[in-house]
Amino acid sequence: MRFNCDKDILLEAVLTTSRAASPKSTIPALEGILLELSDNLLSLTGYNLDIGIRTSIQVENGENGNIVINAKRLCEILRKMPSGILEIIIDNNNSATIKIGRTKMSIMCMVSDDYPQVPQANVDNGFVMQQKTLKSMISQTSFACAVTDTKPVFTGCLFEIQDNVMSVVGMDGLRIAVRQEPLNYENIKFIVPSKSLDELSHLLTDDPDSNISISLEKNQISFKFGKYTMISRLINGDFLDFHKYIKTESSNIVEISCSEIIKTLERGMLVINEKVKLPLRCEFSSDVLTLSCVTSLGSFNEQLNVKYSGEPFTIGLNTKFLLDAFKACDCTDVKFIMTGKSIEPVLIVPKDGNEFTFLIMPMRLK
Repeated sequence: MRFNCDKDILLEAVLTTSRAASPKSTIPALEGILLELSDNLLSLTGYNLDIGIRTSIQVENGENGNIVINAKRLCEILRKMPSGILEIIIDNNNSATIKIGRTKMSIMCMVSDDYPQVPQANVDNGFVMQQKTLKSMISQTSFACAVTDTKPVFTGCLFEIQDNVMSVVGMDGLRIAVRQEPLNYENIKFIVPSKSLDELSHLLTDDPDSNISISLEKNQISFKFGKYTMISRLINGDFLDFHKYIKTESSNIVEISCSEIIKTLERGMLVINEKVKLPLRCEFSSDVLTLSCVTSLGSFNEQLNVKYSGEPFTIGLNTKFLLDAFKACDCTDVKFIMTGKSIEPVLIVPKDGNEFTFLIMPMRLK
């Protein structure tokens, strides 16, 4: 097997597909990238049994073949190589020689027979949407997914299409993040691991003219965009019915500036960390919100001007959950909705519209 191609083009393809390679695995081939050459079309695949990323590039002077090369070593070699047209030759001893000009390096490879079979994408059963929209929906929901697998369904985002509206939902039992967009497709539900979505989000563009095709199988989903195809397993299980928790009717509504409260919460986080999980005291009075907390690390107290004309109200909330939610807002001002009971969850929604909803369970104040 041999071929010539531009180093920068190959490096981009290797860096992208290597995102799906295992950093460490009991199967050494999963730490590598599968290279398959046929008629001057080089296909590159990274796969870790949960996520797979594949792309193809045109090369020259190719001799067909296939091989697996350790992803980390190949990335490091290509990064250090000078720019230009490189030549890669794999000999009968499974050694790859990489040459550019007067620079030559070699690396040992693995036979492709050791590489697990990668599921193929089904392009016939799915829908199309903007990459920019999907990227936004992921960023506004995946942060709320659980990081432990006590309840596996909570480690992924629910995609629900119902009545031509697609909802993406993340939750961990203490908070819920919902993002909705119109989408003309059949009613369907599926759960995608948040780790898969985070990897996908890194690859998506903000170009409004770029689309992504999403296709479904029984236990698998594939995303085809530009020159890349990404596959992921789906999570089986029943997701919590989030609809019954998203109730925005209330007389206790506060209008808050996102940028101001983010700065305030970041200051509050200086005396709160993962070991100190005391609630943030939120006291609402006429057009004033007072945030305060006293911990073993210190104390914090700050007042914000808000738009609120209801009865005085106090509630305890998780500071990090609040900060995550406000950072995920893509608007200037939001509405903070309370039921009037300190044991009921609060909602954060746009000042205008209903594209997203963030729900946070309260914490008991001492």
